This record gives sequence, C-alpha cells and structure tokens, in this order.
Amino acid sequence: MATGHSDFDVPTWIAGVVLVLIAVFVYAVVIGGSLTGPVAIALGALELAIALFVVYLLYRFVLAVETIADKM
Repeated sequence: MATGHSDFDVPTWIAGVVLVLIAVFVYAVVIGGSLTGPVAIALGALELAIALFVVYLLYRFVLAVETIADKM
C-alpha cells in the first residue's frame, strides 16, 4: 500500500509564536496562581481576532462588489 508524502512544513515563526504563548501561559499560571486570568485573556484575544477577521471579510466583500460594479 502506497502512502502519499506531504511536503507541508510548519514555518519556524509559527512554532516560535506557539512556544512563546505556551511559556507565557505557564508563567501566568505559576506566578498568578490561578487559571482563570490567562484563560480570560486568551478568550479576549480570540474575540478580538475574530472581530478583526470579520471586518477583513467585510472589506473584501466591498472590494468584490465594487469590482463587479466597475465591470458593468
């Protein structure tokens, strides 16, 4: 049975960001003594990221509508 080989590599900067985030989370739990603080910060950052992504999608939608209108 042949298996497909994937050439997908994770960029080193992503691995670095993940390691830094894990280190900050562990530091916050050890120093702060609670798990709720870092989780609340992470959820806030996730909420901000989702909001920015939605704004980006709305921007792309407006550009697409303008492009369609220009071609008419």
